[in-house]
Amino acid sequence: MDKVTMAAEYTIPEFTISDAASSALLEREIDREAPLDQWPTEIFPAAGAEILALRDEIVSAIRKDAGGVVVRVAPEGLSEHDISTIFWNLFTVLFRPVPQYSSGELIYPVEVKAGAAATSHYSNSNKTGNYHTDGTLLPQLPDVAFLFGLSSATGGETLLMDVESLVQQLNRIDSAHVAELSRPVPFDVKDQMAGVKIKRQPVLTRTDNGYELRYVRMYIEQAFAAEGTPLPPALLAAMDAFDQVSAAAAVDAEAVLLERGVGLMWDNRRILHGRRPFRETTSKRRLRRIYGVYEDGRAN
Repeated sequence: MDKVTMAAEYTIPEFTISDAASSALLEREIDREAPLDQWPTEIFPAAGAEILALRDEIVSAIRKDAGGVVVRVAPEGLSEHDISTIFWNLFTVLFRPVPQYSSGELIYPVEVKAGAAATSHYSNSNKTGNYHTDGTLLPQLPDVAFLFGLSSATGGETLLMDVESLVQQLNRIDSAHVAELSRPVPFDVKDQMAGVKIKRQPVLTRTDNGYELRYVRMYIEQAFAAEGTPLPPALLAAMDAFDQVSAAAAVDAEAVLLERGVGLMWDNRRILHGRRPFRETTSKRRLRRIYGVYEDGRAN
């Protein structure tokens, strides 16, 4: 296990799935034509000692230590579907996969698409944007998010930032920003919750284990617009400071390029993520995304 520096005072462990473990994880076949909402969510049944040991290390790193991990598989001789199958079956040993949209996708293509839907403004575009949280428009925030690469473009590295570092820096600027972001604010849920247009939730929530985060600025701004009310000046100032801090961190952060066979998994409640700009020339940036929740009977 190596260490990759993501930003000042932030390191992330890196794990490699061995050839033997890769072969084992391919033993549960997934139909190449399986709809994206019908991949098997049951725990991978043939996890041997090596996979279980890998599970324990990965979950410990995500839940207790770094908050995220890089996971690699040697892509030589593997098809895109093989890579997806290996990562999917490993993920089911760790967490229970959950749908990403009301349409039910369990594994979602993160690729540039013309006319991307409003719910996929970021994952289906080449926008950079600031650090954010995934799944704020869902009834339940995913505990874990996982992105892995099938091919990469020029740029587009993924960045991570610990919410505790963000809060510390906001407090240095003005502690009122943290207090403002700890109050419930409206989020546009983009028709992802039946009968619900706007959901109110705080950006920052203090728990026994530290702060949790829910943040996509666009959804907050669109919720206020839908309600016909202006953004309160204090909230606007707090979000401006939030974006200033995260943008500054992104400049010097070392990042993970999600090349073919490289995955990045993180605690979606306490780790922010973003990405750098990219250009698609000879190769497109093609990722797959999985959301998960903790479940008894899998990893603890």
